[in-house]
Amino acid sequence: MLSLPHLLALIVATALLVHLLMPVVRRMGTSMGLVDHPSWRRAQREAVPCSGGLAIYAAVVIASWSLAFFVDLPFSAHAFFALGLAGFGTLVLGVLDDRFGLHAEKKLLGQIVVVTLPMAAGLTLQRITLPWLGTVEFGLFSGPITLFWYLGFINAMNLIDGLDGLAGGIVVAVLAAMGLTLYPADPVGMLFVGVFVGAVLGFLRSNLSHRRIFLGDAGSMLLGLWLAGLSLGLGVRTPSLPLVVVVAMAIPILDTATTIWRRRRRGLSIFRADDEHLHHRLLRLGMSPGRATATLWFTTVAFASLGTVIDGRQSGAILAVGALVAMAIELAYTLPREGRPRPAEAIAYLLGLRDQLGDGVTHRQLAEIIEMPRFSSRPAATGEKRGGVNMPAASAAPSSPQPDEAALKAAKATEGGAAKDDVVLALGDENQ
Repeated sequence: MLSLPHLLALIVATALLVHLLMPVVRRMGTSMGLVDHPSWRRAQREAVPCSGGLAIYAAVVIASWSLAFFVDLPFSAHAFFALGLAGFGTLVLGVLDDRFGLHAEKKLLGQIVVVTLPMAAGLTLQRITLPWLGTVEFGLFSGPITLFWYLGFINAMNLIDGLDGLAGGIVVAVLAAMGLTLYPADPVGMLFVGVFVGAVLGFLRSNLSHRRIFLGDAGSMLLGLWLAGLSLGLGVRTPSLPLVVVVAMAIPILDTATTIWRRRRRGLSIFRADDEHLHHRLLRLGMSPGRATATLWFTTVAFASLGTVIDGRQSGAILAVGALVAMAIELAYTLPREGRPRPAEAIAYLLGLRDQLGDGVTHRQLAEIIEMPRFSSRPAATGEKRGGVNMPAASAAPSSPQPDEAALKAAKATEGGAAKDDVVLALGDENQ
């Protein structure tokens, strides 16, 4: 019988495994050219490896198949293997994009090819259980709906991955909602969800530390794929699970939907990259990156708790209300006092119904907002190098040399155009 100590031990062990793998994937990322350089959307002073997804994949695969020696698989072996193989395919696709910058259409085509593996193995959305309506059968539409399900999850997670810790924290909240939904009917499924939670927590420790590492396109797409596939596989025994996961994913889904609508409304290609996503808009309202991340975490926890309430767990309402209160406090006490927009204006702006508030913030200023807090508290020692530049003694990062402006303009021209577009369904990268 599953006990809480067993689950916690599994989470800690997987997180530790990711921690041990992190130095290896950092070196791999640097040697393979999987690094995120300063650009018009990222004002960092140094290249940061974006190979964190490799550690998550390796840890989950090792831990899952090790666990399979002691317990049954949560669903059929061939479906479980297909999901792992699809994860590897997604990882390869993301690595190619992180290294060479794939065209959005090629990236979307690669995703379609990858998701056919779990679909062919039976991980499809045949029906969904809705409150008050009962079970809705999809019948002949199951195939297209399942394809949209996978692509939506993959690209929604890819698009929301724009601040340190944001995508990982959202995934942990969604997985927690999944675990609560599975308890106590599917203890084996909870164990495998625990493996996934531990891997993401292990990554977050490194992502938020001074020795940074990013998920990269490979990592963010992998998280979306596995969330989609795991919810379908475990949903066979717990039919309410897919709906709970959709509700918990409200923030990434909202960001994707508003991105598509915003670009279409302006007459722009939905594949064109920009820096006007939900987290960017919170920054433009005056929040710091950490506060913006925390606000979206609290909001996701509220929606995840709401999902468990829909599933019949009324105790989740308490957590939902608490998370909403925390989110409201973040908004009320961290937005600047002077020039604060009216609540209706701020909500319209966050939802994409308004394009601008006040004087606006330039691309460069926004990139500085994202990066400055990390460096403002880290004075460089004499001779320390940041991004290949020798720093004088006791100089703080705000006075450190800026990335070459000509290079930034060239990067913007490359990333904003056809050579580095982002698909929406939302083939963005983590710097959006």
